[in-house]
Amino acid sequence: MSPAPKPLDPKQPDPERAGGDAQVDIRVDLAGCSDKAMLLARLAAALQFPDWFGHNWDALSDCLTDLSWLPARRYRIVLAQPEALRTAAPETLATLLEILGESAEFWAAEGVGFEFALSPTPTADPPAPGSPASAR
Repeated sequence: MSPAPKPLDPKQPDPERAGGDAQVDIRVDLAGCSDKAMLLARLAAALQFPDWFGHNWDALSDCLTDLSWLPARRYRIVLAQPEALRTAAPETLATLLEILGESAEFWAAEGVGFEFALSPTPTADPPAPGSPASAR
């Protein structure tokens, strides 16, 4: 009988993610975004979600706690120009922030950095997700 696998040390990066970029920075342009459907579509595009993304809150949570298609040791998501969403659908923005907070807790337990921020400034034309962080 083979020995039980050793649990990963949560303070050490997951070796399966070690091949990824040191950091992936993603800016999600929310200018003019006024509802949940538009928000989820913009997140899916910016984060290059897989085809199986179901465009609902549970699917968003599933994707944000997977990110296997964007391996990295640290993630930073900036939600640019959230004012329209905050005005038109404040509960949608609140739910998004709650899910992002839960995702940050998940990744912290995995030893992977995950942070997010709201920014009133417009997005620049950032490199595609997965490109080296040094180019950003």
